[in-house]
Amino acid sequence: MNQTHRLWTRRYSVPAVPFWVTTADGVRIQGHRLGRGRMALVFCHGFLGWHRKGRLVEFQQRLARRFAVYAFDFRGHGQSGGVSAFGVDEYLDVDAVIGRARADGFRRVVTFGASMGGIAVIRQAAFLGHVDGVVAVSTPARWDGHDSQAVRRMARLAGTSRGRWLLRAWGTRVPADWTPAEDPADLVGRIAPIPLVIVHGRDDHYFDEEQAWLLYRKAGEPKRLLLAAPFGHAEDGFTAGFAARLASVLAGDGD
Repeated sequence: MNQTHRLWTRRYSVPAVPFWVTTADGVRIQGHRLGRGRMALVFCHGFLGWHRKGRLVEFQQRLARRFAVYAFDFRGHGQSGGVSAFGVDEYLDVDAVIGRARADGFRRVVTFGASMGGIAVIRQAAFLGHVDGVVAVSTPARWDGHDSQAVRRMARLAGTSRGRWLLRAWGTRVPADWTPAEDPADLVGRIAPIPLVIVHGRDDHYFDEEQAWLLYRKAGEPKRLLLAAPFGHAEDGFTAGFAARLASVLAGDGD
């Protein structure tokens, strides 16, 4: 863990058990399990994140009041191995952690992914399945066509040698060359009949609201669209209120 991560990393204030898994393509993934619920929730951060980032730790701990939360670093991030594929190969990371939850005895496993993590959970459910529910937050429907300043800034970082050096200093390893795969909108229809919840903030400064509507239109039933305000991009909306609402939706409390 580099110095930047040390400055921004928080310890859990609830019991958390570290784990390691190896993906189908040989990448070692590091994470923690917290909570003792009857259902497992695989928690997937976004690009430039890691599972012990301060705001994510707080949100995970709120969810752990009702679920067993499996939080981890994606490939190329934090303490996991490999190089980031911006969501293309990360579905294998998600699948490996689902396998760990199943091995631990959980019959019901749901994935929760934000931004790049949302791409990964959509791809995992579309290609591999064997999950009981999917929540995709702040997830782009298309790889291209985004004209926001935030997306342009991220593209500049990933597209230059200096930018990649800065990303590595932050704790994220990215390739010099990268080719996008299928658009999430072209895969989301394969998820059904696995239940899908799409969440998007009306204050998202990366991707506009139409991205969520496109995913929703392309998805099969059962599906649900939650549009929230105030709610920014991904972790910007990870409030106590959102944690309570998400837990209610996943637990089937009638919200």
